[in-house]
Amino acid sequence: MYWERVTEEIYLFTSDRYALVNSTAILTKDGLVVVDALPFPNEARQIARFLAGRTGLDFHSLILTHHHMDHVYGMDSFPKTLDLISHELCRQKLLEVGLASLEEARENNPAFDEVELRIPTITYSEGDFLIRAGEKTFRLVHLPGHTIDNTGVFYEEERVLISGDAVMAIPIIAQGDWDTEMATLERIKALEPETIIQGHGEVILRGEIDIVIDRYIDYLTCVYETAEEVLEKNMDHRQIWKIPLEDCGLERVPLGIASHQLHIANIIHVRDMLKKRREMAEEEKTSEEVASE
Repeated sequence: MYWERVTEEIYLFTSDRYALVNSTAILTKDGLVVVDALPFPNEARQIARFLAGRTGLDFHSLILTHHHMDHVYGMDSFPKTLDLISHELCRQKLLEVGLASLEEARENNPAFDEVELRIPTITYSEGDFLIRAGEKTFRLVHLPGHTIDNTGVFYEEERVLISGDAVMAIPIIAQGDWDTEMATLERIKALEPETIIQGHGEVILRGEIDIVIDRYIDYLTCVYETAEEVLEKNMDHRQIWKIPLEDCGLERVPLGIASHQLHIANIIHVRDMLKKRREMAEEEKTSEEVASE
């Protein structure tokens, strides 16, 4: 794990063990606001000890952007007396699949044996959700697409968006929805943040945001067009696997060896979506023809 100060008041912690996933802490007069946690318990405990020792502040709020394990498991290392805040859909997802996912993680890595799954205790579902801590305002904004439950945290006074996985070094929609993610990226541009802390990868600074977000939009557009070609040519998995990430304008470096696999998962997901839409259109056409006879 390594850390940096994004501003005088914002600490960013990045896992060097799992896909450059980020955890963020903001200093306020009322205490520390923590958004997401790293997956491994030892990393999360280091963060909690570091923040308490370095700042001398208590913890004010814990916020979870979405239900994926790499953002959730480390929350167990922060004070149990604090409420965990998220979108209601995040709470539902963790209740549905959280324990099963944790058991699977424990089977693969004994480091997770000590993790106790935390379920959000405060949720929102309509509109935005405001949190006041000291003199600072944090607006929770529903930013689905990567997952249905993803929340962004907009620190209003400094116009910093902690995006969860709505923005990440390689956009991933394999468990989400292409159309929704495209709309979310446009919404993020409309928010006009001056800094974006991605769910995975480096901080996007002022002057780079529109360029980077447009690059992600172009990438997802390319994924869609590639999936159309895959469907038309009836390409098998071996052929799909050979389609480089670089063909869609991104590089493998940010997320390392997982980058290509995630890219292929995006293409297959969109191909399956297009195939389903085509089948539904055919069924509807057939029904109309039968009805007209």
